Amino acid sequence: MRLFATPSRPATLLTALLLTALGATLASPCLAQKSGTHERTLEANDRTREFLLHIPRNYKKKVRKQPVPLLIMLHGRTSNGAVAASRYYGWKELSEKEGFVAVFPTALGSPTSWQGAWKSKKTNDSVFLSDLIDLMLEELKVDEQRVFMTGHSSGGFMSYSFAASHGDKVAAIGPVAGLVMDKSKPALPVSLISFHGMADSIVPYGKSRWGMPTAMESAELFARHNGCQASERTELNKGKVHLDTWVKGKNSTEVHFYSIEGGSHGWPQGGKNSVPASELIWKFFEAHPRQDAKKKKGK
Repeated sequence: MRLFATPSRPATLLTALLLTALGATLASPCLAQKSGTHERTLEANDRTREFLLHIPRNYKKKVRKQPVPLLIMLHGRTSNGAVAASRYYGWKELSEKEGFVAVFPTALGSPTSWQGAWKSKKTNDSVFLSDLIDLMLEELKVDEQRVFMTGHSSGGFMSYSFAASHGDKVAAIGPVAGLVMDKSKPALPVSLISFHGMADSIVPYGKSRWGMPTAMESAELFARHNGCQASERTELNKGKVHLDTWVKGKNSTEVHFYSIEGGSHGWPQGGKNSVPASELIWKFFEAHPRQDAKKKKGK
């Protein structure tokens, strides 16, 4: 568009038009495709929401062949997207290595905490995360069959909740130290990989809190939702970690649940008494894209 000043278009109007054009350029999807970590905002439910968007260096090379996966990482209570993007979790580093786009949204509140959906009813956060996925699908070459969500503590609860309320939006989830909030059934089968420390004093492993299922019951619930076969247990790290798996679910879904002896509320980092959660989650996600051809729409 050519802009110039005339008697009927004064300089002040020209300036406004230039600023408008500049703003449109800055908000365009082209900017979102630049590699690195970007601070972004999104209007959802009449609220301005914040998130970090990390695009790996090899993004443009990857998308020449096919759309890339999208991973959404939800922080714990009192935390934020910047912490979720830190080396403690290692998701930006994995994004660079594996070539997926990673998003780190921030919850509302003081302290911050994710607002899960009871009986699949919409919340500010469920609408925000749904809108966020839609935005990434619009701006970037992201594969809608490979949208994944993981989260720690409050973010783990929200991962379970979002899969139940928006099972058409995510192919698989990977909660750590979280529980199913209620027994709502996802609209479509959703694969699950979950981790829980058996000595967790904040979200106890074997005790039901607030009427919610226990950690094991949460995994079993998703296995039933998915129509998986009976579980098998594998002992890892000389019995320090118990892996229960349910396989051959609907649309090739599976459920993997890691119980960590002596494990606390932190993110499993590996070693002789634990397992590297982030690496295992990503390996599981890679193996479990959505298999169905049709996705239900709606928020």
